[in-house]
Amino acid sequence: MKILPAIDIRNGKCVRLTQGDYKRETIYDNNPVIMAQKWQSQGAGDLHIVDLDGAREGKLDNLDIITEIVKGTDLSVQIGGGIRTIESAQSLFQVGVSRIILGTIALEDKKLLKIFIDKFGEKIIISLDVKNNTLAKKGWIEPSLEKLIPKAKEMEQMGVNTIIYTDIESDGMLTEPNFLNISKLRNAVRLSLFVAGGVTSADQVEILKRIKVDGVIIGKALYEETINFNDLVKYVD
Repeated sequence: MKILPAIDIRNGKCVRLTQGDYKRETIYDNNPVIMAQKWQSQGAGDLHIVDLDGAREGKLDNLDIITEIVKGTDLSVQIGGGIRTIESAQSLFQVGVSRIILGTIALEDKKLLKIFIDKFGEKIIISLDVKNNTLAKKGWIEPSLEKLIPKAKEMEQMGVNTIIYTDIESDGMLTEPNFLNISKLRNAVRLSLFVAGGVTSADQVEILKRIKVDGVIIGKALYEETINFNDLVKYVD
């Protein structure tokens, strides 16, 4: 299992949103690069980045900072937020990003998604973000009519290798992940499953490992120090 610290970038700063609400923002550091270096120094090998400006605007918005993080660390970086064109994906791969995360495209444009999959293969991750039992899109702002498990199965059939499941109502709340939904999803698909939203303790990470989750993305709990990254290294395969 992989443990990935999360860095959300907005207005050039490292922030966290509560339940994806742009009005409920906490700034944790003015320099995301220094924060990435901190997680590497504590033993992280992978990093999860969300370009919040890009997610909201529908275009990549923080390429300079992302480039600095990739060049300034040895971390394997996955990035999501506003990646809606092949050109934006290529610009990220050119600066050394390992994987890109698509969300809105998976819900709105299957033809374009297939092009992404055919061109970039396992470098494509699909983010399935659930709020009020349906999938959300465009930076979690707009609801869709799509459901989690049917969409996950569809992604698997299309050749997607990895998905990220996020429970939006748990995200940033320092409670616990939605273990029931995660278990159902794990039993429904064979692809690689990463989980985000609500992870608050090492005990919860252990439960996710028993469920056979492949990756855990942790944000606010690390910044609020309710969980220490050094305590999680033992769960990394």
